[in-house]
Amino acid sequence: MTTNLYKLRNNMAKLTLVMLEESRTKEVIDFDDAQVEHIMPQHLTTDWRLQVTNADRVNEQYGGSLGNLTLTKYNQEMSNRTFSEKKEFYRDSNINLTREVAQSYSMWDETAITTRAKTLIVELLRIFPEPKIYSEKQTELILAGEYNIADGINITGRKPASLTINGVSYPVTSWRAALITLLNYLWDEDSRNLTQIKQEPSLQKKLFSSLRSPSVLKNGLKIETNYSARDILAIMTKVAEVSGITDQVGYTIK
Repeated sequence: MTTNLYKLRNNMAKLTLVMLEESRTKEVIDFDDAQVEHIMPQHLTTDWRLQVTNADRVNEQYGGSLGNLTLTKYNQEMSNRTFSEKKEFYRDSNINLTREVAQSYSMWDETAITTRAKTLIVELLRIFPEPKIYSEKQTELILAGEYNIADGINITGRKPASLTINGVSYPVTSWRAALITLLNYLWDEDSRNLTQIKQEPSLQKKLFSSLRSPSVLKNGLKIETNYSARDILAIMTKVAEVSGITDQVGYTIK
């Protein structure tokens, strides 16, 4: 509600407003030359101070916040004009966010800014929903079952029952066994798969560079498998990605 979005780096204010606008309309708008507009201007005139109660305090607290910002392509023309003058420009804007300000607000003060901010925050949370936090009991229910290799499930403390590759199920009793099964499958399918895997820097480092407690594949190649369940699943996901079979690999958790 009060964060000075305008002063954040990486054009955060413009990015946020563009995401809001794009979620509202199917029109294709070129935002490259659009600018972030302060509805209540950064530098207040006497007219603004006369029209808005405690204008300086409101501007200091909310001036750069989401509720007071919109997009426009004629920023220079509006400058520090009063709200009634700006509304004439806003009404003709092809940007929904800006046009809505003219349609929905008869005056621009602290109440208007905070009301608009609440509306836009609700929209942002629909575009970027907050992650769901599950209890331990709920997590157990979520983790039981079959998943694609790229689903990003938290498998800590869980053991696999099987690994599925291209519709064929292979029984496994550990994540280490699942990794070995996947690599053996890829070798059997085409030995060049392992060459690709060894050329991928992250996999080269994880599997082949530091052999503290190595396992041996059916072709005699040694790989490091002394990792946590999460790390092994991440390695398997990358192996599937490099080999182009991500959509064909899944696993079942007990």
